[in-house]
Amino acid sequence: MNRQKEIQERFFKFIANRKAYGNNILYELMEILNIRKGAAYKRMNGETGLTIEEALVIGKHFDVSLDSVFQDDKYISFNHPFFKQERKTAESFFDQFKFFLQPLKNSSSAPGEEKKELAYLANELPIFYYFSHKYIFNFVLSVWSHLHWEDNQLMITDTLDYDQQIQAIRNDVLDSYYGHPVTEIWNSNMLNNLYQQVIFCITIRAFQDASYLEKLMKDIENLIEHLRDIAIKGLKSIKGVMAPESQLTIYLNDFGNYLNIVLYQSKYIKSSFIGYDYPNFMVTHNEEFHRFSTEWFNKIKKRSVLISSEGYQYRELFFIKMENDFKYFKERVDKLMGIYYNL
Repeated sequence: MNRQKEIQERFFKFIANRKAYGNNILYELMEILNIRKGAAYKRMNGETGLTIEEALVIGKHFDVSLDSVFQDDKYISFNHPFFKQERKTAESFFDQFKFFLQPLKNSSSAPGEEKKELAYLANELPIFYYFSHKYIFNFVLSVWSHLHWEDNQLMITDTLDYDQQIQAIRNDVLDSYYGHPVTEIWNSNMLNNLYQQVIFCITIRAFQDASYLEKLMKDIENLIEHLRDIAIKGLKSIKGVMAPESQLTIYLNDFGNYLNIVLYQSKYIKSSFIGYDYPNFMVTHNEEFHRFSTEWFNKIKKRSVLISSEGYQYRELFFIKMENDFKYFKERVDKLMGIYYNL
């Protein structure tokens, strides 16, 4: 097999695995290059060489970095979701999040099939947990929108404008992230950023209705109970719905604060996600970077303690601290509400 044929076949296989397009690639290729079916086939199987212009058009259309396919492994490129967005909105975030979940969707391992692995190194609480808690997610979405996507005054209300999109993402999370065996490394302070954001929002009177804060506090309390439940069982769930292959292994490591990193690996693709400006993740499919990141993750895991399933002692200590932190946080909230909302 000549080099050109090998590279082009790898290029289109990469697109198929990344985007889960399957045979639809052929028809999209015909449309974007304005060519017939036979000509598209010849480009996909390497019989006809791609021009530089064609490769750029294809890469842009399918949102695939040419560096990931054609460059040496030492050259690493990342895709950031909003570099090319003129107007950044919460809808853009939902679309991008679904795009990142696409390689995982409907791809849980059946007995005898190739192994798929997913790992999350959490500086903050893994983002997937927020989607199942209405008032927490509404709060963080308002903050994210204020910081990243909308040039407006922060005003947190009880109204969700994105119920349909959020429910769609909950379904995607159930089908993808929760559909794989997952290893997560937590730290004792991963809720602290959420607490600080709530405190700050009280001091700037960002809550339109003080009663919303009561619902938010109850939701955080429910979240902590949910985290305890999944840690005890070593199984993942969304609102009590168990997912296929729902094994969850959780470790605790308090040596330092790390980036939010998600690593996904299958036979066809190795993806590394880095929470650069949380909740926005940068992504690369560079295999050498993924190998390095996985080795680093495994080193941290070896220096961590198990808190899921049989890790009883450390789990109890972890949740005693988490509950004490929440109690102290709640006392601060009550005092500040008396000052800023006359309650």
